[in-house]
Amino acid sequence: MHGRFDLPAPCGTCYLACDPLAALLELFGADRLGGLVSAEFLAQRRLRELRIPRDLTAADLTSRRAAGFGITSEIGTIVPYEEPQAWAASLHGAGFEGLVYWLRHDPSGVEGWALFGPAGERKHWRRGREVPISGALVRRLQRECGIVVARIPQAAELTVLDDA
Repeated sequence: MHGRFDLPAPCGTCYLACDPLAALLELFGADRLGGLVSAEFLAQRRLRELRIPRDLTAADLTSRRAAGFGITSEIGTIVPYEEPQAWAASLHGAGFEGLVYWLRHDPSGVEGWALFGPAGERKHWRRGREVPISGALVRRLQRECGIVVARIPQAAELTVLDDA
């Protein structure tokens, strides 16, 4: 129950972004201090491109019709997560297999998907394609978001100034 739309066990939630740059921004969250991300952090991560193998019934929380049910754009930004988790549980209980929402950490308005199902890996789905974070994507991150990717300096490369 650490994610925005997590369901209580034995159910689980799989989070997807509709754009690889948005997926990176969600990964960083608020941890991109001063618009800086370490190259080492990115080198240790991978993206997974996958296709959902069948049509799903998802609640579209980005639709204006959702306003009639009391949904606002805050559903994707509320912290702590108790309220979004309660909505997820209610929607799942009503037969929805997931929901569409606006991603919190990408201000451009990219959709995210939260898919509901049994906890753990969905073994009957194709695993998709794991891809490294490409140089082109890093350049987009820097150009479109103003986030600098830099390597962590070695201790020998640092100069310590003594103010005394």
